[in-house]
Amino acid sequence: MPKFHFTSDQLPSALPARMRAKLWANSMDAIGSSFEMGIVTSRKFHGEVSVLQLGRIQLGSANTVADGAVTVLRSEAKLRSDGDDRIMILINRGETPMTVRQFGRRIDLKRDEMTVLAMDMPSECATPHSGHSHVILLPREMFQQAGRMLELLAATRLKTHRTAQQLLGENVQHLLGAPDDLDPSLETASGDYIGYLAGLVLQSPGAQGAKQQGKKPDTRIADIRKQIARSYRSPDLKPGAIGERLGMSARSIQHVLSQHGSTFSEELMAMRLEAAFGMLRSGVTDAVADIAFKCGFSDLSTFHRAFRARYGKTPNAARVTA
Repeated sequence: MPKFHFTSDQLPSALPARMRAKLWANSMDAIGSSFEMGIVTSRKFHGEVSVLQLGRIQLGSANTVADGAVTVLRSEAKLRSDGDDRIMILINRGETPMTVRQFGRRIDLKRDEMTVLAMDMPSECATPHSGHSHVILLPREMFQQAGRMLELLAATRLKTHRTAQQLLGENVQHLLGAPDDLDPSLETASGDYIGYLAGLVLQSPGAQGAKQQGKKPDTRIADIRKQIARSYRSPDLKPGAIGERLGMSARSIQHVLSQHGSTFSEELMAMRLEAAFGMLRSGVTDAVADIAFKCGFSDLSTFHRAFRARYGKTPNAARVTA
């Protein structure tokens, strides 16, 4: 796929800086960036973005120069409108520290430091003036227990696998800066390598990546988890409904999950609890009962028992208040 590149220099030079910033931000949204931009500027603005698709993995680069704050948001309204449930690795490439918030946590990333964010939960990234970042957007189903990983690592400074982090950053920078389009075979190989390095960075050494070496991956488990992730909010979701979409029987769904040490009930419960935990930690003011029902629970007492068993605290105790 050809690399997409857009810069505010393509806009009329006579436009005031504020208007250039607004139009550039609108253009970012128009190409499916899944973010909302807030840019405070009065005298100067320059912005450029590059996007490269490697199979299911998307790489991106954003660079802004302004005389005011630059903020990138994932708001509740945006979450509802785009349904994006991917995982984003964020790398600060600028000299200016970048503040990142999610799940009630805040981290200040220095140059070449990275963190991870859940695209299906509210988040905020901000720099005081200018900023330069690289992002890696990966399908959630690529990772076992993705929700639990995000609960632990989102909006924290990643410290796992320093060598893999360095290789990941260098490869993303090289691919985004390559002058020529990739041929299909190189595109596939590059995407696989980026995904492998991301797996090392986001999971403990020897976890999923090492286990998959020399073994043909079972793509059915990823498909099943993806369908559950899309429908977990339905209170009466059953294996048969997932099977119908994938051309599988309910028994086959259960069999595939059992081969990976899981069950349909466990997968569904984990996704519902992770979603509820994320909402509680994001600062939303909805009542606990409303959050439970939005995440697919039809019985409040079941939600409270399961939440306490998983997180060791009640939903109200886990809540972050504004």
